[in-house]
Amino acid sequence: MKILNAIKKLEKNGFSVESNGNQYWVETEKHNLSFLKNGGNSEEITCIQFRRINDHSDSMTDYHAGYFCNTLTEGIKALKSA
Repeated sequence: MKILNAIKKLEKNGFSVESNGNQYWVETEKHNLSFLKNGGNSEEITCIQFRRINDHSDSMTDYHAGYFCNTLTEGIKALKSA
């Protein structure tokens, strides 16, 4: 999915998208849905991740916060049902 289409889809579902260059995310009171630009000159998204706001991955203990979604629709459903 292209970045602009992903942003439009999230905004259509009532979310405000924030960005810091290559990473994009939306937040609710308790959860975060984020995705990355697929590198280089690509306009595709990758690594769609759903997690709790205060839950962060820790490589020293092999802990991975949240889970990765196969599609943006799956991530939006997780945000709405959480």
